Amino acid sequence: MRRTTICRSSRTLLLAVALVAAAAPASPAQDTAQVAPDTAPAPDAASLNGVNQIPSSHEVVRGETLWSIAQHYFADALLWPEIYRLNTAVVEDPHWIYPGEVLMLGAAPAQVIAQGPGDTTAVVVEGPEAADTVRAQVEGADTVAAEPQPLDTTAVVIEPPPPVPTGGYETIFERDRSRTTDVQRILRAYAEQPYRPVRRGEFYQAGFLTENERLPYAEVLGNTERAAITRLTPQSSARRFDEIAIEPPRNASYHVGDSVLVVRLDRTVEGWGEVVVPQGMARVTEVQERQVLAEVVMQWGRVRDGNLALPLEPFSDPGQVRPTLVRRGLQGRLIAPRDEHPLVNAQQFLFIDKGRAEGVVPGDQFEVYRPASGEAGDASERVLVTLMIVHTRERSATGLVIGIRHPAIVAGLPVRLIKKMPS
Repeated sequence: MRRTTICRSSRTLLLAVALVAAAAPASPAQDTAQVAPDTAPAPDAASLNGVNQIPSSHEVVRGETLWSIAQHYFADALLWPEIYRLNTAVVEDPHWIYPGEVLMLGAAPAQVIAQGPGDTTAVVVEGPEAADTVRAQVEGADTVAAEPQPLDTTAVVIEPPPPVPTGGYETIFERDRSRTTDVQRILRAYAEQPYRPVRRGEFYQAGFLTENERLPYAEVLGNTERAAITRLTPQSSARRFDEIAIEPPRNASYHVGDSVLVVRLDRTVEGWGEVVVPQGMARVTEVQERQVLAEVVMQWGRVRDGNLALPLEPFSDPGQVRPTLVRRGLQGRLIAPRDEHPLVNAQQFLFIDKGRAEGVVPGDQFEVYRPASGEAGDASERVLVTLMIVHTRERSATGLVIGIRHPAIVAGLPVRLIKKMPS
């Protein structure tokens, strides 16, 4: 007697097999055991339960899209990205697939193992219900013996989800902070800004008084490039990144990489010398026999023929130290504003008569005030302007206006130190 072992994924299938065996007439054993190669495959558990079996691959035909294929096999067209992910080696653009392409669907079909007469025939179904296996032994037409028997089935491999990208950024969907936390973080950034009393640009842009000192001026000869448009003036001007020619003073030594401060002499203040107004900064690129060539790297005004150049004074960064309040600080006088026009806003420069000799350093703060005159309505002094020192000379200093209470300032007004940088 031959034995036929049928492996199913549901106990319901066992009952169906028993009923069919009892109702069918007995037939020779050699006819029931033989399985022809071209016969239809045995139905699996999923087919008996009314669920379509998903094949492992699909050949594209004309008119199909990933959307329609996902709808056909998965009953959800929105799962088309999963098909594309499995076939990136075949499909370059998910919007274009071509007839004849074989697409992997990620599901393995039922495996049918058929053997000749005298052997057993087994049908193995892979799926989530493959753990329930039954062995049926047929002895004649009316005898069915069934008993549970464990079967070594193929393990189902579940692919883990793709890893979450761990970049240095986050999207609005990944944020776990509340709106209050975001607002606090923004306000903290404003409140905890690093304090820098004097910046490099403020130091070189400030200008100063010569204090009747003779400085080693070089002369700017002009822009080395010929203008494309005819100028109405014989003078040339240079902008940032333009090349200018400079004639150094006698016995001066300039080298490639040296930086010079391009300035103009504005006017003369009695007893204090000339007012030096910076126009820009240039870096030497080539040294020739009678001149040097330099590139304009920073500009605050118009650089033109006839301007002067000075070796760049080294800048000492005071860091992030804050000045401390002082009482009855150093007293002085306002010499003059750097530019001859009314004080209309902050970020302008004023000269005072206190400098390095009196211990004034960049970062100190002074206030210009009008003393009480004793007249009616003017019984107390009045603070007009607050200055922060950005450049110092031996007997004078240049202050940047950082606060204005009243713009009516004139030369000779008293000034006093209100904040001092730690020594």
